[in-house]
Amino acid sequence: MSRPRTFEGAAVTSAALEVFWSRGFERTSVSDLADATGLGNGSLYAAFGSKLGLYVAALDAYCLTRVELVRQAMAAPGRPVDAVRAFLEAIVADCASQPDRRGCLMLNSIAEFGSREPRVLELCRLTTSRMESLIEVRLRDAGRPGASMQVLAAEVLLVSQGLIQASRLNTPVDELRAIADEYCGRLSTA
Repeated sequence: MSRPRTFEGAAVTSAALEVFWSRGFERTSVSDLADATGLGNGSLYAAFGSKLGLYVAALDAYCLTRVELVRQAMAAPGRPVDAVRAFLEAIVADCASQPDRRGCLMLNSIAEFGSREPRVLELCRLTTSRMESLIEVRLRDAGRPGASMQVLAAEVLLVSQGLIQASRLNTPVDELRAIADEYCGRLSTA
């Protein structure tokens, strides 16, 4: 009788995340995942149910890191615009550090799946909502009368997503930073 294989779920999810992020869901085979994780196909299916189950687990882990990135940036000292600047700088730095400027796994997932996989779409919606809420809480400190902080928070997140898209187009890092600086300059005078 063979002994059941034990493994660290977070390590498997992390290894799978890197493969999915670099290749996408459709272009990643179960063999690619087995190679990256060191697990056999059967072990992957037993642990995650399917390739999609592993993808959702990897995407969930990734989404938690995105929420944490926003949380840390929004805790930056100074005015709310300083926190927004810290957030956009973190986005630019993250984009520049990614192999082949692979962008954001969450945005890539939305593009690849559209609405055909409700679990992926719902996870991306929930993560977006969490990030916007963190930004909104910090923006409320600005106390701008008549301004919808909820809409402004969504705008800040959209600017970050635009920077990610520009990065995928190989826009130079200095240009990405200039875009972020220009936006923050406008934000602080509005």
